[in-house]
Amino acid sequence: MKKIVIVLLIIPFTISLTSCKINWFGQQYDVPWWVIAVPVVVFSAIVWFAAGKHIASKKYVCPKCNKTFYPKWWQAAVSIHMNDDRVFRCPHCGRKGFCPLSIKKED
Repeated sequence: MKKIVIVLLIIPFTISLTSCKINWFGQQYDVPWWVIAVPVVVFSAIVWFAAGKHIASKKYVCPKCNKTFYPKWWQAAVSIHMNDDRVFRCPHCGRKGFCPLSIKKED
């Protein structure tokens, strides 16, 4: 256990010592790694959140009990999918599997 903690403490320290070389209009700059990594992580989190919200706004139907439901955004963001079908756990009957989009018009 102590070895894992030591490794987890050493990795960020060694990464912080590295830098990236960037060419900007013919001039070369040394930039710390986090100047690139932080915006990439923030942008990825925003896209993941927006995709989850968009998918969660759609109604899905359980093939077992035929009841419709809206998934939570975080479940929708990480769900496995094939075309429009996504793997969800039905909040009504508890079945976990591919659930198709509901073709009924919104009420």
